[in-house]
Amino acid sequence: MQSNFEQRLSCAITWLRFPLIFFIILLHCYSVVNLEGHSSVNYFRAVYPLALWLGESGVPGFFFISGMLFYLSKKSYSQKLHSRLRTLLVPYLIWNTLLLLLYIVAYATGHSLDINGKSIGDFHATDFIRLYWDRGSFDKGNFTPLLCPLWYIRNLLIMSVLSPIFYYLVKYGRGLFLLVVIGWWLTTYDNAFVPQTILFFCLGAYFPLCNKNALHIFCQHKTIFISLTVIFAVMDIVSHVIYPTPVNLQIHRMALLFNIPSLLLLGDYCSSHGLTNSMLSKAAFIVFCTHYPIVVAIRKACVVVFSNSSAAVHVLLYIFCVAVTTVLCISFYQILDRFFPKVKNVLSGNR
Repeated sequence: MQSNFEQRLSCAITWLRFPLIFFIILLHCYSVVNLEGHSSVNYFRAVYPLALWLGESGVPGFFFISGMLFYLSKKSYSQKLHSRLRTLLVPYLIWNTLLLLLYIVAYATGHSLDINGKSIGDFHATDFIRLYWDRGSFDKGNFTPLLCPLWYIRNLLIMSVLSPIFYYLVKYGRGLFLLVVIGWWLTTYDNAFVPQTILFFCLGAYFPLCNKNALHIFCQHKTIFISLTVIFAVMDIVSHVIYPTPVNLQIHRMALLFNIPSLLLLGDYCSSHGLTNSMLSKAAFIVFCTHYPIVVAIRKACVVVFSNSSAAVHVLLYIFCVAVTTVLCISFYQILDRFFPKVKNVLSGNR
């Protein structure tokens, strides 16, 4: 029974890789540009379920899976760090460097683009180095590197380095420690990158450190977890679309929390019923690293060209941006996979 659930858990995680990336695309196609004017409210209401209820589930889902896999591994601490240097740090440095080169080329050809309000022509050596940590603003812990979505990889690397500390906090603090971090996350406004990172990584770590199989537990209590997901999904969407409340943020984050077990159950169901997406799973990392500049370009163009359009038009443009970005990123992966497999392996950390 246990070995069966271990295999099912592995298959469910593999199946979820691309959907979680797709959720991040849903989020960024909304968040990269603020829509102004009379149509912005109705636009927000229409896209909220996709852009924020689903969209913001992507990164927590990845942190949960990463924490679980880190402590499921039987490798030593040094072996785990060595592996993550190859699979995470190297691609992290390469992708940020590629984007930095684009900024330098743009500046050299007279099309200078500001980074956090500062022209690259005014950068000192320390400014260029800092881009690999943040774009020039710490923002209360919500800072991002030059290629913004890669804050997830940076934070995951930090969690890997600090994993011995979290081993003891989770293994011996158990539910009490997790409740404290949940409270911290629920009461932290803005993006709350730091508490979100610690919470979901440690939630994932809880299961292997307590000798539990997450999927087995979720399956045992499937009705409860799915019911909580539906209840908080309805509360989240209604409170943001119809009846705003003073605790909108807390409702939203509880919805994200209960999305995790249901997503794992969905991945298990799909993988167990032959609904495979092996190519998309392999493409997930490349799609994650390439989608953001495409989203920024398309969304900004749409908002500028259709600035006075109705909410309905902007909803269609949002869907258009999601579809085009996804297709372009997958196509880019397929080109790399077919014609430049060695380059693909380097860019994806040999995934």
